[in-house]
Amino acid sequence: MEGIITQFGILFLLMALFIFDGLFKLVPLYAIIAEVYSLYLDSQKKAPQQKELAKNQKLTWQELKKHDNQSSAYVAIKGKVYDVTSFLNSHPGGREFLLLNCGRDASLAFQSYHPFSEKPEKLLEKYLIGDLITTEWPTFKPDSGFYKECADRVKKYFQSKGINPKTPIPGLIRAIPLWTCFFYTFYLTFIDDSFCLTKRILIGTIFGILQALNTLHLMHDASHGAVGNNEKWWWFFGRLTLDYISGSSMLAWQNQHVIGHHQYTNIMGSDPDIPQLKEGDVRRLVKEQIWCAMYKYQHLYMPILYGLLSLRSRYYDVFEIFLKETDGPVKVNPISIQDKLRQASSKLLWLFWRYYLPVQIFGMSQAQFWFLFIYVEFITGYWLAINFQVSHVSDEAEFFYNNMDKVAKNGTNEQWPIEWAVLQIKSSVDYSHGNWLMTYLCGALNYQVIHHLFPGVSQYLYPEIAPIVLEVCKKYNLKYNLLPGFKEAWNGHFNHLKNMGKQNKFVGFAKME
Repeated sequence: MEGIITQFGILFLLMALFIFDGLFKLVPLYAIIAEVYSLYLDSQKKAPQQKELAKNQKLTWQELKKHDNQSSAYVAIKGKVYDVTSFLNSHPGGREFLLLNCGRDASLAFQSYHPFSEKPEKLLEKYLIGDLITTEWPTFKPDSGFYKECADRVKKYFQSKGINPKTPIPGLIRAIPLWTCFFYTFYLTFIDDSFCLTKRILIGTIFGILQALNTLHLMHDASHGAVGNNEKWWWFFGRLTLDYISGSSMLAWQNQHVIGHHQYTNIMGSDPDIPQLKEGDVRRLVKEQIWCAMYKYQHLYMPILYGLLSLRSRYYDVFEIFLKETDGPVKVNPISIQDKLRQASSKLLWLFWRYYLPVQIFGMSQAQFWFLFIYVEFITGYWLAINFQVSHVSDEAEFFYNNMDKVAKNGTNEQWPIEWAVLQIKSSVDYSHGNWLMTYLCGALNYQVIHHLFPGVSQYLYPEIAPIVLEVCKKYNLKYNLLPGFKEAWNGHFNHLKNMGKQNKFVGFAKME
């Protein structure tokens, strides 16, 4: 109830701002006060004293879910349950990442974010309290040696070169000119009235692309803890780039992308990035979806709708993550007062510099502003969506199905007949290896396989370690989906949409084997 009241209060405040323009002048002050107060609340987070832990407990996934907050934080890893409440403030990966995974089976996150060391597993032993006897969804087959060999070889490479896998330097070097051009093109598009509308549209195109690149680079790495070796690094740059500069929400992105998509890639019923229901979705991507006539044209209308992605993200986080506390199949853990305050202040501050500054302070006409605003947001949406889609929604990738009809309401003990790392290989598509320009323009998403196997590694190191993973794939007789260029990647996506739009056409689907 408190969350609902908070969100409706924010909505009424936004309405009041548009009705009474003068209130917008107070937004920067409100944002500063909200952030200072949130920092104060953060400073009051004191880790509970280590208590005597009850051992040999047997917990269902529903019982585990009850311990999803800072007062009682449990995680399940490889069938074992750990009480990490007293570990929250001392977790090397940061308090936020641990809280994101509390109340869940965090086996996949634990594996993919600790691939180069066995110390974390040993550290957990003192927090062990029992066993997880049921899971919400089936689990994956244990690693047969493929992922361990990939990780060991990559670790050996980093050590031999003296490379920090989370080095922030390449990202920061690229961020400075990117931000400079980003704000300068914003100024030319929305503030400087010396240009005609045609020139503003051309410059606005560049601004829209730069807005997308802002999220594809430093923000994306920050969301995975791949910028620096301290939570302060990725917390600051993540919030700065996504919340305040882009007007979206890092918390929402992490629930959808880190908790959902990365752990259950291309699994219908588990991955929030693909359709969840058998009917009613505007897209048909897996054979389990019931075909209807409009899908015959999805290869034509879906690319057009991709432009809405940027606009959608600005309200989706409020209504789905903060209000409903869910993202498709992903259940969102309790959201703190600090996060709600920051959500409100970042949205308002973004509205201040994107709307109030050009219109109310510099006198840009409403008609011209909204035309250019919608135009640049469509450019950003297209740039992001197309880069996202070609990496997974392709006739080169495989899709899987989590049959929730077979999963009992009280949980399951079933196991999918595929390893998690093998799933990442089969469901991801790479292209344009060795092309530095394409790698920059897509934020290294052309190395999607590498990103999914090692999300906690800086994207600027992917080109160096991709040949290692390719070698291991050959050894284990696994097909690595690598296409020559973006043209082939786009064709793979377009063809998948077209094929799945055909009645009873099941191209692109694979069983879990």
